[in-house]
Amino acid sequence: MRHSSYLEVNLSLVESNFKKIQSKGKASIIPMVKADAYGNGLVPVSRFLSSELGVRKLGCASLGEAVHLYRECPDLKSEMMIFSDTEITSEEWEHYYQNLPITPVLHQLADIEYVLQNKNLKHIPIVIKVNTGMNRLGVSLDELEHLAPRLKERGVQHLMTHFACSYYPLKNGDKTHRQMDEFVKAKKILTDHGVEVCETSVSNSGAIEQGFGMNETYVRPGLMLYGPPSVDPIIWNGHQVSRFVTKVLKTFIVKKGTPVGYGINVAPEDGYVAIIPIGYADLSVTTLSGAEIIVNGVKGKIFARVNMDMSFIFFNLSHKDKIKSGDQIEIWNHDNRVIADLANQMKTIPYHLMCAVTHRIPRIYKV
Repeated sequence: MRHSSYLEVNLSLVESNFKKIQSKGKASIIPMVKADAYGNGLVPVSRFLSSELGVRKLGCASLGEAVHLYRECPDLKSEMMIFSDTEITSEEWEHYYQNLPITPVLHQLADIEYVLQNKNLKHIPIVIKVNTGMNRLGVSLDELEHLAPRLKERGVQHLMTHFACSYYPLKNGDKTHRQMDEFVKAKKILTDHGVEVCETSVSNSGAIEQGFGMNETYVRPGLMLYGPPSVDPIIWNGHQVSRFVTKVLKTFIVKKGTPVGYGINVAPEDGYVAIIPIGYADLSVTTLSGAEIIVNGVKGKIFARVNMDMSFIFFNLSHKDKIKSGDQIEIWNHDNRVIADLANQMKTIPYHLMCAVTHRIPRIYKV
């Protein structure tokens, strides 16, 4: 664990982002809290969403995430929906579905048939994901047609799909619109067979950002609850909810050609180096080298190889009197542009950086 390096999570900004999403339409919200609430903390964030914002459905990726949440928050009033790794056909884990408010999102034919045949799971709402063109998870329309007669008695509590390209600017006839057309066909297949469909959802963060699919029962925001859902163009006026803070561990002057750290990495010119106590065991990416970081208003560049426990920032020698050991550094802050720019420099996305902050970095919560 670190002490003077930490991730500060502002829950008031989570609330602000949540309310901005609410203002976009009448659809209810299923916040995604998978991947440790995008690195911000599954338990504290879920507790806040449930107790302070009245959220009644939360989304995660695995049964293990849901079980962990209810063990830590046994009085949680929200239902957890599991979107991918449901373990629904495992007799070993079946008791969790019998005793906890957990609902699997059924995304393959064998799983749906298993639930329909298993008397121990007769209380579980039927939630089905349809593959409309992302070709990842979801039953095909042909499979849905095959299933429809058997779903008539039990009905479908929730029908959903997932957009593959909604973070691109939407245009008529694009993939997102084609996926929506397929989803409409899926609903019609069920209703034509007399199957009641109670709830629907299609919109992830990119679609919500552009106001697409907002007429369904629910929307399912993920990243936009915590930061920028798109990088270019940025049209979401929400906030980055976390602030990643560290410090200068040591400084020294280097001459051109001086080797620094592991391997054969030499100073490109005379300069000033600040070591920070953040390495790939703290931010589990190794592509940080080359990214620009601002310290005390001075721009430097991550230099040489990122170590397990530390990294080097190279500055122009003229800045040596402006940076000293102990100075605080913000790797990113509440300005969306900072983490988006850092992600761009690292040829990745903000999701990656947020989820890459390991548990060696303590989380501090602010309301």
